[in-house]
Amino acid sequence: MTSLPLRRALPSQQRVSARGVSEFIDAVNAAGLQLHSFMLYRDGAVVAEAFWAPYRADRLHVQHSATKSWVSMAIGLLVDDGVLSLDAKVVDFFAADCPKPVSANLAAMTVGDLLTMRTGHRQGISGGAWRGRSESWVKLFLNEPVADLPGQHFIYSSASSFMLSAIVSVVSGQTAFELCNTRLFQPMGMGRIEWDLAPGGFNTGGNGLSCSTEDLLKFGVLHLQQGNWEGQQLLSREWVAQATRGHVDDVWMGAFDGKRYLGRDESSNAAVTRREGYGYQWWMTLHGGYYASGVFGQQCIVLPQHNAVIAFTAGLPLGERRLHSLLWEHLVPALGVPGDCAADADLAAKLANQRRPVMTGASASPRQAQFSGTFVMEANEDQVSTIRLEFGPDHCDFYLTDPRGTHCIRAGLADGIESQTSMTGHYLHHQYQPQITPVVAQARWTEDGALSMTWQFVETAFCDHVTCRIERGSLSVDRRVNVNAGPLQRPTLTGHPTSTLQESL
Repeated sequence: MTSLPLRRALPSQQRVSARGVSEFIDAVNAAGLQLHSFMLYRDGAVVAEAFWAPYRADRLHVQHSATKSWVSMAIGLLVDDGVLSLDAKVVDFFAADCPKPVSANLAAMTVGDLLTMRTGHRQGISGGAWRGRSESWVKLFLNEPVADLPGQHFIYSSASSFMLSAIVSVVSGQTAFELCNTRLFQPMGMGRIEWDLAPGGFNTGGNGLSCSTEDLLKFGVLHLQQGNWEGQQLLSREWVAQATRGHVDDVWMGAFDGKRYLGRDESSNAAVTRREGYGYQWWMTLHGGYYASGVFGQQCIVLPQHNAVIAFTAGLPLGERRLHSLLWEHLVPALGVPGDCAADADLAAKLANQRRPVMTGASASPRQAQFSGTFVMEANEDQVSTIRLEFGPDHCDFYLTDPRGTHCIRAGLADGIESQTSMTGHYLHHQYQPQITPVVAQARWTEDGALSMTWQFVETAFCDHVTCRIERGSLSVDRRVNVNAGPLQRPTLTGHPTSTLQESL
């Protein structure tokens, strides 16, 4: 697919204060917020963009639940075509998969209820709950108890978004990606877009879409322009207006245990947060805007009053709210005000030199020989059987063998080294486990003789920190991650060198 870039302009040319944008970037970095990319569009052009190395403009990035707003767009195409009604009953699309008997509440559930997350369920299902399950997700959904009459109460659930994707396929005979690719992505000149498949050949719907930050921005620009792209009405104005207005005002997010979202009544007051409102798989926000939002900070914010779109990707902990506060404090006031040409150049230089922090420490150690070789691991929860470390003049190769096979990451002892890896990590990565993925890894020796590594999975929000130690001849390996919906650290792995084991036989 050929990618056609959006027009670029200087901030001052589009009435944007470069100083305000610069203050936002400084505030983000000072707060220690892990942004991976940032783009700002106003009045027909991109006026600011930054990528924190090793993230780059040409990389894909997993969007998590920001995907939900894309599946809403696919539903909109079918509504525009007159082949789908929001009043259609969900069970009518999947008669063969329905439980027997069908409850009155399940029978009453409509496509519109799925869009607004008012399905009558008491708990919502996270994407991580079903990811990796091979049975029919449609059947799993239809067998969930529908305790309340649909259309009444909000409960956030990726399962509802998946059902929208499945309905797109039943009605159109195509996956949501195939439909959008022909009707939207190609006419808009988007680049490579990937969207995971669930059992049955349906796109996952609520998550699993990966795209570049510029294509995330384009997605927002299409909605800012009310479905029009360079003179073509790709999505009707009527749909965009309906999808991006608030349909649910009483929006409460209950406690989240990594698998399910609890209802407001089941959660403690401290675990419940109020949101501004919800549309058709779009969140409402301050300043008359709306946004697509994915866990760990993948967002596309559309601000019609300012004729602006903001897109960013990140690795932010659950519940992190400071980034939005900084947007409202520094960035929004910079929109629609006279610019300063002299500040434009300073901002461009700053944006071009953003990077994630690199490791410090020694690139060599007299203890390296102790770490070289293969270690047989004691019985462990992750079923890791062996770990092997091999050192070159400028790198360390870390091999791990588990039931999925043998996986390797090459870590640079000076600069980070990029490679492709199959390294198992779903337990730390919100249950995502690609067969192969790019990683930029770096290693350093600490003052106390440990080998410390960072594994930056650069198409995701995740960065693993791995520490290897040798004590009394045994290897210990600790692994933790920057963000996750579940635990942030795995149990320590302990192993013994094969030479020691052979000598004891």
